[in-house]
Amino acid sequence: MKIPSYKFFDTKEISSDYTRMYKKINFKETYPANIKRFEIFKSLLKRYRPKTIVDAGCGAGMPLILIKKMGFNIIGYDKSKNMVEEAKTNLIKHKLSKNLINVDDFENAKHIKNNSVDCILGMGAFLYSKKFNETLKNQRKKLKKNGRLIFSLRNQLFDIATLNDYSIKFYSNLYEVNKLKKSLKKKYLKLFQGYSNRKKFKLKNIDDHNVYSKTHNPLTIENEILSKVGLKCNGIYFYHFHALPPVFENIDKINFRKQSFKIEKPNDWRGFFIASGFVVDCQKI
Repeated sequence: MKIPSYKFFDTKEISSDYTRMYKKINFKETYPANIKRFEIFKSLLKRYRPKTIVDAGCGAGMPLILIKKMGFNIIGYDKSKNMVEEAKTNLIKHKLSKNLINVDDFENAKHIKNNSVDCILGMGAFLYSKKFNETLKNQRKKLKKNGRLIFSLRNQLFDIATLNDYSIKFYSNLYEVNKLKKSLKKKYLKLFQGYSNRKKFKLKNIDDHNVYSKTHNPLTIENEILSKVGLKCNGIYFYHFHALPPVFENIDKINFRKQSFKIEKPNDWRGFFIASGFVVDCQKI
């Protein structure tokens, strides 16, 4: 059984990691995907200039603090208590009120009134929702008329380009391999003998920690999900590009990360396939 995300993130060690992520780019320590993601959010906020903002699933609070210092009126919440404590500590360090952040559930926030917010941000939270459509409906209720919901997701199409276990699963679903006869299925699986097995490598992602999360298809999300819950898509922006298949991060970590960082462009069409994350900019209708 998969672990709920808030339990995984509800540790002091991980909450401290999320404070460090936004401080300095260090290719030796990690790939700065969160920094590139934040640049997209920051650009959209500068474009729209919302009067009131809520950071849903705000984590250790560093993006919220940076947005607050840009002059925006923003508050946030997170379900992980240790994250909230870390965030309050960070707020105090930056001479801001610790009351800007509280404990609440991004899937169904209780302390945010309906029709009260101009913009809601989800920087890495919504992809952990077990009832994704319901979460979007609940977040939409909090927005004022024409309010904006901006959130990030894992890119399902990235599985095509990973050339590992994810690719095998993606193509198996695409070609409905389970419907094939055993003899044909066996021949089909031989096609992937050269694909890498992620279990052999040290670098781990959220799936390797058995945390529940979900990927989404950027090509279909508007018609299959957003429009059905009363949201209009204004744009999709990609981040966490991979200059080569992910296995190269285990072979030559520093150069892989530097090359990937160079090609980060939110509007690059290649993002549909070589970026592991994307940001959805949508609006209440």
